[in-house]
Amino acid sequence: MTDTETEPHSPGNSFSGHLLLERVAAGDALAFSTLYDAFVAETYAICMYKCAKPSSADKAMVRVWIFIWRHAAALNEQAGSTKSIVLSTAWTVTFDRSRNLLQVGSRRVH
Repeated sequence: MTDTETEPHSPGNSFSGHLLLERVAAGDALAFSTLYDAFVAETYAICMYKCAKPSSADKAMVRVWIFIWRHAAALNEQAGSTKSIVLSTAWTVTFDRSRNLLQVGSRRVH
């Protein structure tokens, strides 16, 4: 491996960020760790905003990051910065979950 291949990439740069997502899609755990470290605070803030309890936010974080790990190849094909892709993914994954909970709750009431 060359030095370039082992250096963590800055997700702030759109090109290197998409390269980072590409590496995550290939199963690169170091790239995933770098991506997680770069956006953990912002994704957790989204989860806290969308969830009623910290324990729910923690579970949402797990869902968000598992989704990113599993769908990195498709996410890499999206337009926009890596930051916008990761944060919109966090918003979407937590939105889908809260919408499902509302639907389940409404079924119980009826």
